[in-house]
Amino acid sequence: MPTCFAVMGFGEKTDFQTGRKLDLDKTYHNIIKPAVQDAGYDCVRADEIQHSGVIDIPMYEQLFAADLVVADLSTSNLNAVFELGVRHALKPRSTIIIAESQFKSPFDINHILIRSYTHLGVDIGFSEVMRMREQLKAIALALKEGSATDSPVYSLLPWLRQPTREEQKAALAAVAATQAAAVDDSETYSAMWKLALDAKSQGNFEVAKFTLRKIYDAQSDSHGQAKLPRPRVIQELALATYKSGDSAAPAAAKAAYAEAAQLLQQLDPDVTNDPETLGLWCGLHKRMANLGDLSPDERKTHLDIAILAAERGFLIRADFYTGTNLAYLLNIRASRSDGDDRIADNVLAARVRRQVARICTPQTREQGDKVSTPALLEERYWAGASLAEALVGLGDAKGNALLEQVLASAPEPWMADTTRKQIGELKALLAKA
Repeated sequence: MPTCFAVMGFGEKTDFQTGRKLDLDKTYHNIIKPAVQDAGYDCVRADEIQHSGVIDIPMYEQLFAADLVVADLSTSNLNAVFELGVRHALKPRSTIIIAESQFKSPFDINHILIRSYTHLGVDIGFSEVMRMREQLKAIALALKEGSATDSPVYSLLPWLRQPTREEQKAALAAVAATQAAAVDDSETYSAMWKLALDAKSQGNFEVAKFTLRKIYDAQSDSHGQAKLPRPRVIQELALATYKSGDSAAPAAAKAAYAEAAQLLQQLDPDVTNDPETLGLWCGLHKRMANLGDLSPDERKTHLDIAILAAERGFLIRADFYTGTNLAYLLNIRASRSDGDDRIADNVLAARVRRQVARICTPQTREQGDKVSTPALLEERYWAGASLAEALVGLGDAKGNALLEQVLASAPEPWMADTTRKQIGELKALLAKA
């Protein structure tokens, strides 16, 4: 059976050009894999490859040997762009490029055909999935019989000779023999990643931390040299680490927070424009500000860092999650200040809430009764909860009425509990103010 290799990111990724969060796993499992399988290909993505040692050799092997490559450049994923370039250099034909509709092509590839599809929030609508799946299937079938060159490398350098399989076998075998095993053969990256995310969704952060640490350690060692693991791995490990400290004794919690801070420092949180890293940095310092053995100045330092991270994240993404958290943190700092500082933070919190209300209102109206998938139901709930909190924080009487409606629509009980707790604490802060 002919093979297809999918070149793309994994899981939820933030598009830095738009600040939107896209779930690339939905693209792979709902569009790419079913489409090429229907066209008669055996499809695989890097996280599904069984391997011992680092992924580099099987990844390059797939880029060279696969009968078809589908490259998704959504979120301007640098790894995907690099791997696409390698594919174009190795093979003159049978490469399909796709991207989410708001992807902006850099100059060097803006003359190459990129087929677009549209994400609906994090998820993808059913009709769009079916449209893109049929289009991709048709192209994959056509490429089985065609001979046209689609690599710009071979199009612009027609004298270039494609490397042959025989020329590569000996070199690949020699390099493979030098690779040290980084992960046990029985454990694929995909299996461990799924175990970690499942544990996180169940609130078992110790198991998530243990599993993510194994992935982190494996990615930290490349050919016997230290290497920075993937940012998503660092982010998830930091999250599991500080979450594991939330229910621990004070000393253990402090140690967990310090460990998470050390992990996130690798992603340059003081200068990064990555909203995910900024959100984690904010959440971590929000927790550190509440540690019991700190002086007032130390608490203020952590709270200032949390607010700065939330401000930068909200400026980049302009989403209601970050805005709601930012306004709440500003009220906390105002409650611990006096004079002009207190007034300034309360005024800024109100301004942020007005922005949040503007962001949330169209989302709650547009989604309406059309919401059906779990992801969209959850998104609608948090949009409504954020709007209710914004109105309550602004002293709008509509806030409490909306809150009751939103709480009744919570997809999961813990969501309603989280909303009640946050708004209860907010009302207490505003009462003091």
